[in-house]
Amino acid sequence: MNASTPINLQQYISRNGILDRTVSSNVYLLYISLGVSVTEAAFALIVSIWLTRYQRSLTRTGPTIHERIRQRHKAYTGLMEWRLPIVIDFLPMVALIALALFATFIRYSMSYF
Repeated sequence: MNASTPINLQQYISRNGILDRTVSSNVYLLYISLGVSVTEAAFALIVSIWLTRYQRSLTRTGPTIHERIRQRHKAYTGLMEWRLPIVIDFLPMVALIALALFATFIRYSMSYF
């Protein structure tokens, strides 16, 4: 190609439908991975707050021993109603799902370069 050869701009401007779908699916994978990661981090923060408050309710001094026991039982019952142990067990799996989605995005985006 020399300086006098005309450049066909149409080949650079035309859109390829397969490439568009591939790029959009890669972007969807990236945003889904990001959304899952942010959601998992938010739930981890909520669990941390719940556990901190529960620890405070255990060490809080009340007027009588019966009042302290009642407060502790109320906090424990609340944690069990929200199924906190299940949420805590589920958090690492959510992080692995986000990591798998991100790895899939990386694998497919690198295969086109």
